[in-house]
Amino acid sequence: MKIFGPNSLSHFLFYLSRLCIIGSVSLIAFILISLLLRNYEIVNNQFKIGLPFFPETFIRANYQSQHIITITLSMLFFAVFFYLLSTIFKTFKAPKLFTDRAIKQLNYFALLNLIAAPLLFLTIDFFIMQKQQIGNILNYLLTFLLGIFLLFIVAIFKQGYQVQNENDLTI
Repeated sequence: MKIFGPNSLSHFLFYLSRLCIIGSVSLIAFILISLLLRNYEIVNNQFKIGLPFFPETFIRANYQSQHIITITLSMLFFAVFFYLLSTIFKTFKAPKLFTDRAIKQLNYFALLNLIAAPLLFLTIDFFIMQKQQIGNILNYLLTFLLGIFLLFIVAIFKQGYQVQNENDLTI
């Protein structure tokens, strides 16, 4: 199976990432609507929301505004994460790989991981959950490493774009 181009792995991953966006947004909407309509039970200071079509499966979390805001912000972040990832896969499934659009999408994704993700984690840890120290350092480290790696990929794509343009001019 090809990795790039039409009918490739990138094509499949594009649709899979779009499905993840739909799942994230749907889950946020379902939780918030259930909470607004009071369609939940409270057990041991946790809300428990039953999932339709899955009678034994529940969504549980502490029934406190900080936890509800944290869940909502995290799921919104993942919706944006998968949206930007899907735009990258969309450029990868095109016949021409090294394009200005691919470079822009990779840059946006790198910035999301280098700036937005750590800011979100810090906001959740210190301002929403009011923790006294950084919680899960692994989240910060992974998003930072992904962002740095993406900057390397952006540099490679810029060079590939330049070589491709020079090659197109000589032909």
